[in-house]
Amino acid sequence: MDPAEIEGYERQGPIDTVPLAKAGAQLEAIARYVSQAREELDRIEALGQPPFLDPGKAWDFFFHAPQLSLTDESGKTVAVVVSPAVLEVLEDALGLAENELHKLHGTDQPVAMTVDEMCARLKGQATS
Repeated sequence: MDPAEIEGYERQGPIDTVPLAKAGAQLEAIARYVSQAREELDRIEALGQPPFLDPGKAWDFFFHAPQLSLTDESGKTVAVVVSPAVLEVLEDALGLAENELHKLHGTDQPVAMTVDEMCARLKGQATS
């Protein structure tokens, strides 16, 4: 879906925006637009390249995923609408990074699983 089909859509630098006053009547179109991130994530993962395994790829996925900033009357962003797929990638990447930091620093925080075990678990392949 092209975001230009959403009434009030405007590109402000790298950010897609829609005035909050116009967003309410178009929630279905907005949801369809941001849901394209799920399709892209499924395509990437089918190629065996889940972005959460590499912080750079996770950032790239987040940066290029469809999202809309909802703005108030003055043009200030008051909310951002993103696909749950974007949050999944960021949360998974953060969890892996946290585990690696605990390993590197030898902290008391237990590392629950290896990266390979976590990937298998996230993909539903765990046998435990």
